[in-house]
Amino acid sequence: MALSGKMVSEVEIKSNGDDIFHMCAGKKSQHTATLSPEKVHKVEIHEGEWGDHGSVKVWTFVAEGRVETYKEKVSIDEENKVVHMTALEGHCLELYRSYNIIYQFIHSGETNVVKITIEYEKKNEDIPPPQKYMDFMISVLKDLDANLVKE
Repeated sequence: MALSGKMVSEVEIKSNGDDIFHMCAGKKSQHTATLSPEKVHKVEIHEGEWGDHGSVKVWTFVAEGRVETYKEKVSIDEENKVVHMTALEGHCLELYRSYNIIYQFIHSGETNVVKITIEYEKKNEDIPPPQKYMDFMISVLKDLDANLVKE
């Protein structure tokens, strides 16, 4: 059984994809806790500035009823609307040797889609794929989208 894996999911959104892109990229990440307060407790900048390529943020959130943290380094491809987050510390690294999240924002006609990819390497064969984190990210994206459509 392979220890490395990849999970991919797509979420169709009704709001402006640029708004959610900037929340993921960091320019507006601090607002995520306001728009999805039951799931995201806070987002703090630790290095760099909000929205800067290479900045480091720490998220405190709830996944499957458990408060967790995730410290990430962010890479931003503004032209292609791709945000790559590399785990530096956090609960996910208790299970996975490496853990990366990639958000790609796709606009096609009147449809906006966020493609979420999780690339990971399990510490051993008994570790499950990170489905709980994928479910969490999908849920938060839906919260953000619903709140942004209201504005």
